[in-house]
Amino acid sequence: MNGFSSRRGAAQSENAMRKTRCFGWCPVIVALLFLPACAHAQYHSSVVFRNGAGETALVKLVGPSVRAVPVPKSESRVESAVAPGRYYIVVRYGDKEQNYSYMKGDPFEVQESGNRYSEISITLYTVANGNYGSRPANKAEFDKAK
Repeated sequence: MNGFSSRRGAAQSENAMRKTRCFGWCPVIVALLFLPACAHAQYHSSVVFRNGAGETALVKLVGPSVRAVPVPKSESRVESAVAPGRYYIVVRYGDKEQNYSYMKGDPFEVQESGNRYSEISITLYTVANGNYGSRPANKAEFDKAK
């Protein structure tokens, strides 16, 4: 009886060590999987894109946080956890490639310090002379914006 229980005890001890090894690596694996999300989530600044253009828009936010944001006509999209830095946008308007038009916005700053952060709102229009400076752009400028 003693021989059986000691083998059983050794097997239980070995299983416990295997579980310990697995649990020892689990936090490392979880941290590696979620580290990019955590780094992304550390910022509090946001940029809201409101589409007042009357047609679908694809906005490329170019700067320290690079994003491509589809904004359906008459809708808004919020990009949160935007890193501080200098940005500009390039916008493609339209639903079909043969009808696309492009605009490039002036640079703007996203600032964050302590508990102060930027909340920027940009309304998209296909007409010039709004309160956010923009100029016509072309497909090559839109495609290279990364």
